[in-house]
Amino acid sequence: MPLLSIEFALCFLIFLPIYWSLHRSPRWQNRALLAASLLYLCTVHWAVALAVVWFALAIWQIAFKIQSSEHAKSRKMWLSGGIVLALANLGLFKYFDFFRPAFQAAFGDNVADWVMPLGISYYTFQAIAYLLAIYRRENVGMIRGDLLLHFSFFPTITSGPIIRAGSLKSIYGTQMGFTEQVQTTQPRQMVRPALALALIALGLAKKWWLSGMLAENWVNPVFENPLQYDALSAWAAVLGYTFQLFLDFSGYTDLVLGMAMLLGFRLPENFNMPLRAVNIRDFWERWHITLSTWIRDYIYIPLGGSRQGFVRTQVNVMLAMLLSGIWHGYGWNFLLWGALHGVAFVVVNSCERTLGKHYFQNRFGTWAAVGLTFLFVSVSFIIFRTHNLGETGQMFTALLGGGQQAHMAWSALGMIALMVAVVAAYPKMNALFQAAVLRLERLPYWTWSFILAAIMMILMAVAPSGIPGFIYANF
Repeated sequence: MPLLSIEFALCFLIFLPIYWSLHRSPRWQNRALLAASLLYLCTVHWAVALAVVWFALAIWQIAFKIQSSEHAKSRKMWLSGGIVLALANLGLFKYFDFFRPAFQAAFGDNVADWVMPLGISYYTFQAIAYLLAIYRRENVGMIRGDLLLHFSFFPTITSGPIIRAGSLKSIYGTQMGFTEQVQTTQPRQMVRPALALALIALGLAKKWWLSGMLAENWVNPVFENPLQYDALSAWAAVLGYTFQLFLDFSGYTDLVLGMAMLLGFRLPENFNMPLRAVNIRDFWERWHITLSTWIRDYIYIPLGGSRQGFVRTQVNVMLAMLLSGIWHGYGWNFLLWGALHGVAFVVVNSCERTLGKHYFQNRFGTWAAVGLTFLFVSVSFIIFRTHNLGETGQMFTALLGGGQQAHMAWSALGMIALMVAVVAAYPKMNALFQAAVLRLERLPYWTWSFILAAIMMILMAVAPSGIPGFIYANF
């Protein structure tokens, strides 16, 4: 049952009054959330729910051993065992197709397909962060049910954001962790319900309408037959795919942030105008923030970060980005994508070391940097959308003018100009959204339903037919 479906919307609307009828007891609200989360997983497959339950119980037991062990060596042994267990569980399920030939060679061709647990990458990362926080004696310990809720929380289980038990430091500052929120003894309240509803509406508009429209009219037709299009149309499709990914992923995040706020929870922000980044490092501080900060805190810094000289720093960056690529999938394209971003990091760091950190102080230099970063990110995303080297080569051939050259696609030029205008105007668009939320908060509650109903009717009229899947769930 996808989050973007009528069935889920009805279930959520039925669940909300039940949940808030228990408002005097956060503990009972937690139990209701846990039951709803496990039922949601069962709608995917009962084995998915069972896999999450087993994993949560195993991590809870290991965390208990880390807490109760008196000797540092024993604590470190349990921590290492827990991390190995988490990574082995992730590798076994997520990369099963990669190891299938080896299994078939060992056990014959009748190797059964495995059901990959929903959201396994996300709750694996949450488990590793939890074990390390326990090892560092941070005050994040949870009882079994709360830890299971932490891993299975239905708004985030599909594709994040990656929530931590403890606080998270990012470009948004310090954001509250899950432990503090789930263990509260004070009655919960909805978090800015007007903003929550506005985020849900915005998320639906981004994902259902805008992302779907780009996919249907530009991205899919060109990527399926790139040599049938001129270079301008190919570039419009490549830039459009970056917009599609952003709208799809940030729209999903807006949707789940809004749902969590209606449940009284604050989830970490996952995007901060990434298409206006001035370099690749700035991009990763703004794109999929909960993943990039996880890589920073649990891969880059433990490898030594920037503490061991310039050359070692670049090696650490490359390793971190390669692991980021592998996290998205086992294919060659993901490894290459991570390597490309790692090289871009090294180039940026080298330029700053040679020219200084402020080598583009004027407005023209800043916009040039934004344009180059956007162009690099878009071109590197081609290997996300293509399935093999042949398709990738065809796409680059079309970009370089090797496709159909019968006429200039003026509509493609207009689409590119529109995307550039959106990037330039994004801060003002965000300010307008915030102003609209403030205006909504001043209106009586009874008017909200009419406004939301009108928005939904408009979306149903303009959005492509069908319910789109979530792109990032494939990575």
